[in-house]
Amino acid sequence: RSTTSAEQPSMLASRLRTASRPAMRPPARGLKMSITKAPPGFREVILIESGVGTDQHGQDLTKACVRACKDAISFNSVPSLERLVPGGAGNALLRLQLAVPFDSSADGLPTPPAIDMAEVQACFAYGKLLPVEILQGGARFESMCSVPSLGDSAEDSSWVYAIACVTVGY
Repeated sequence: RSTTSAEQPSMLASRLRTASRPAMRPPARGLKMSITKAPPGFREVILIESGVGTDQHGQDLTKACVRACKDAISFNSVPSLERLVPGGAGNALLRLQLAVPFDSSADGLPTPPAIDMAEVQACFAYGKLLPVEILQGGARFESMCSVPSLGDSAEDSSWVYAIACVTVGY
């Protein structure tokens, strides 16, 4: 059967609505979840967020860590935090774990890199930041180009990544 030009848009719209509609799944009733014990120093955990940061030029892990922290906390809103934390948001505990590529020492053992913790701590507007945990991880990739005017050194054209995990609770 041929269609008129007046029928074509409505048929197309109907097909698009059907094609883009996600398959309906029944709700996960009876879903079992086990919750592990809160980290040391926490009575309750309210939320955990993670983020990734990078510095493509300059290989500055502080910059990558700051970007990872901002990425972790930028896309959430907890309006009831003031009520959830005894004594208000200022009493919230913040656990920060940073996974970064370690340097190699003279004896070949991995050593944590220098990171300006004051810059990292400045990302958090409220709460009490517990001692930051630096974990071996993140990534260092070869970018295959060095741009000295952007901070790259001639001998290091890597691209560094940091991963942040922020736990908020009390």
